[in-house]
Amino acid sequence: MGDFFGKKRDWSRYKDFILGYYLEPYVPKVNTLKRPILVVDCFAGRGEFGDGQPGSPVIIGSTIEKWRAKGVPIRGLFIEADPENYRYLVAVLDRYGEHAEPRTGTFDEHLPEIAALARNHTVFLYVDPYSVRGLVFDRMKAVYDQIRSSSSSVEVLLNFNSATFMRWALAALQRHQDIPAETADEPLDQLEDASAGPVELATLDAIAGGDYWRAIALDPDLDFPQKLGRLTSEYMGRMLPSFRYVASCAIKAKYHHRVPKYHLIYATRHEDGLELINDAMCKARREFLGAEFTEGTLFDLTPDEEVPDLSELRKGLLALVPEDGRLSRKALRLRGLLAHFGRHEIKDHNAAIGDLLKSGRLHSDTGKARINDNVLLARAPFIPPRP
Repeated sequence: MGDFFGKKRDWSRYKDFILGYYLEPYVPKVNTLKRPILVVDCFAGRGEFGDGQPGSPVIIGSTIEKWRAKGVPIRGLFIEADPENYRYLVAVLDRYGEHAEPRTGTFDEHLPEIAALARNHTVFLYVDPYSVRGLVFDRMKAVYDQIRSSSSSVEVLLNFNSATFMRWALAALQRHQDIPAETADEPLDQLEDASAGPVELATLDAIAGGDYWRAIALDPDLDFPQKLGRLTSEYMGRMLPSFRYVASCAIKAKYHHRVPKYHLIYATRHEDGLELINDAMCKARREFLGAEFTEGTLFDLTPDEEVPDLSELRKGLLALVPEDGRLSRKALRLRGLLAHFGRHEIKDHNAAIGDLLKSGRLHSDTGKARINDNVLLARAPFIPPRP
């Protein structure tokens, strides 16, 4: 496990960009609820990598330190089961004081404490296990539901290693030929028990929350990346009963790769959370693309398809407006976010809606193009009330 934490890999930086960009607006937003804030790093690891790069505990701990200095009542719990990792973690967190608390043991073991704290805290769970086996769906769902029943606000950011799971699934089903070489020749983002033989079907069922993955793995009409997309969508669907919104972002090692390293899944009960994580993912994507296509070069080599295109966004938003219905700007924007998650920032959606109003392809109930989130929109002009 020491080698795993020896050096921070590029796709781990991408993931941590998202975490940091999300926490920055999240803390002041939920602070308006007038409840203490609890951030739980459910699989904290060592806190730092061997090359000195920060892990999630440092990112979260720095956030706690910053906002507590401004009077915000925020604290963190950092859970780690491995004794050696825990020893490193305690030393790393010491700089942040008593409000960044390491906890030895498994996430399950600390659930009663977290559920009790959730009764009077808003809760953010960061779930990033360094083994796929750490995610047993029914146990995670029990966590979500128990905290949800205690807290008015709970958000989850989860690393779902769909590629590792599908490799295990195909091996268990004796479909080794369907595992692409691209997924076998790179360093791992999570630890795998490669020498332990095929993973049992029952274990895979427990991780996925059902046996639906078997039909996906065996579907001859789906290539490997499509299997990952279908698997992630089905998994997210099983999270929806515990939340109102669930969305995901595929994280790749390199832009040209077809197979993602994993999917980051975000779940919330409030539309504001969805908007915050969308913008965080957009900013992190720019950082990732900048590192690959602009740093150390004379020219910006970013692919054309990655340059924000409002014309395509306008088309997509217009298609989401019912032919004979009406909806608010915020409702339309939320539909757009879910359809194009992590691709365009909130300001881009608002600008695209404004362009549609100016061009007459959409109409507002105020008759104006400059509107707020509550203004109703429709394809046909609104009929003014009779005097």
